[in-house]
Amino acid sequence: MLTEPPRTVPGLDKPVSALGAGCWTIGGPATNRGVPIGWDDVDPEAAYEGLLHAHELGVRLFDTADVYGLGQSERLLGRLLGQVDRDEVVIASKVGYFSGTARHPYDPVQMRGQFTTTLANLGTDHLDLYSLHSSDFGPDDEYLDTAVHVLHELREQGVIGAIGMRAPHEFAVQWARYDHPQGTATRRWLDLFERIRPDVVSTRFNLLSPLYEPDETDVFAFARERGVGVLIKQVLGQGRFLRLQEAPRQFSHQDHRSTDPQFRPENLTALRGRLAALRERRGDNPATWLRLCLRHALYHAPEAAVLVGFRDSAQIHAAVTSLQAPLRPEEITEIQTLLRPTT
Repeated sequence: MLTEPPRTVPGLDKPVSALGAGCWTIGGPATNRGVPIGWDDVDPEAAYEGLLHAHELGVRLFDTADVYGLGQSERLLGRLLGQVDRDEVVIASKVGYFSGTARHPYDPVQMRGQFTTTLANLGTDHLDLYSLHSSDFGPDDEYLDTAVHVLHELREQGVIGAIGMRAPHEFAVQWARYDHPQGTATRRWLDLFERIRPDVVSTRFNLLSPLYEPDETDVFAFARERGVGVLIKQVLGQGRFLRLQEAPRQFSHQDHRSTDPQFRPENLTALRGRLAALRERRGDNPATWLRLCLRHALYHAPEAAVLVGFRDSAQIHAAVTSLQAPLRPEEITEIQTLLRPTT
């Protein structure tokens, strides 16, 4: 069972399990207008058994999106909701990537249609969190204001509990002062934040996430100041941290990793180099790295929930059981020291 106490994530109206089930992987292989967006080697029944087992182990947060498997992830999660108490789980989905028609994903008609389909796929009458999955609002942000209006209208109607949006992987409020690409990107996100007014943001965070100066306000501190919750994703580096010894593999044209630069052989080699000092100390056992990755994130952001992907019962079981042994303060110090960039 999940031993980590539930967490109160600002923006959500009930406590959630510290570890949430990230349901992108269970969508399986897929393409969206010719772009690979899925994952190979996913058996739907094994994935559903993984969802059931996650719930049995105490996971109460499930994060999906309309584009994951073009609806398959939501439908599998819907099967789970038919077997459990809906009120005891937190269900999050997203809109903004699935280009199922000629309309822009944030066209109001498209958004409302996708929301109706999402509820049908999940077999529920409400979502606890509904997020904008993309920051592409069309030329000159043509669809930004209407997308925000749709979300706030849905929240007022009580069919969604909270509004979410993505946050940058690299971010400090102070960067907005500077005239360089990172400053431009920071100003852009801060403007979107003010216009969307989210309750929850999601961000990537893992062992190699950037370190910040004491006078810099990162996304966790920013969210804390604004009373906004945080969900952490890709804490395992999309599985790369658990496969440090494996040779690069080939992926199908429906697997996003076939075009993701992070999975190119030279970049996987560079990743192993960046983690070399910690590998020398800790070895290459995937179970060890699973514990390090999850516990490091939970320690870094005690007010956030961490999402972990899985394909079957064994993978979600390994994630949950890895949390039975917390990292000691000296282990946290060791990780931070060994991963600190040398100058």
